[in-house]
Amino acid sequence: MKTIGWVAAAGGLMVLVACGGGSSDTAEADSSVAERVAPVRISGVVARGAALVEARVSARCASGPVGSAISGSSGAYTLEVDASALPCVLEAVSADGVWTLHSVALGRAGTSAVTAHITTLTELLVAQLAGTPPSSFMARASARMLGATITPTNIASAQGTVGSTLKLMGVDPAPITDVLAQPLVAASAVQRGNAHDKVLDALAESMRGAGATLADLVGLVTSRSRTLEHGPVLAEAEAVQSASLDGQ
Repeated sequence: MKTIGWVAAAGGLMVLVACGGGSSDTAEADSSVAERVAPVRISGVVARGAALVEARVSARCASGPVGSAISGSSGAYTLEVDASALPCVLEAVSADGVWTLHSVALGRAGTSAVTAHITTLTELLVAQLAGTPPSSFMARASARMLGATITPTNIASAQGTVGSTLKLMGVDPAPITDVLAQPLVAASAVQRGNAHDKVLDALAESMRGAGATLADLVGLVTSRSRTLEHGPVLAEAEAVQSASLDGQ
């Protein structure tokens, strides 16, 4: 009887050890999953000079499902995506459906938050990046195209194009060095606009004076972008065409 009791006790100890090991493995696995899907907060302001209140913001990202958001009384919005989903192209549609603006969100290693304003200036930036109207890029961009287009180098170049376009319209671009992330306080019923917002106002006034629309400026920017030898969208199209010919 003593022998049987000892065996039973030993068996119970083995079960406890096995259970303990399993719990540790499960915790490590859960931690690994959490690291892979750590969320990134994309936030910014939707504005065309005045804040666009109750605009619907959506995203097309390199991977993963993405929800939508509604901008608040100051034009501010926030989206959460998995880190693996970046980069993304963003779209904001005004509550009355009159305005549709675009922007981009670029992910960097270890980033937990990305600022991406969505304005008339970022519409021009996306036009330069894509070499096509931003609405078309939003609708058709593949994961590969997003990754090839939304890069630090391309964004820096596109920022320069936005500045040149502002000068062409008689607007001083000096107050803004980064149309995506530089602090933006858009004029609204609850606040006055800052320097960034004043550039948006100046561009709107200049377009009215010239009888030009934002679509006109987008057309100008995309026509210039298409003349560049390494335009990302053209490069993507050429790669697809080449692959198709190789397969014949």
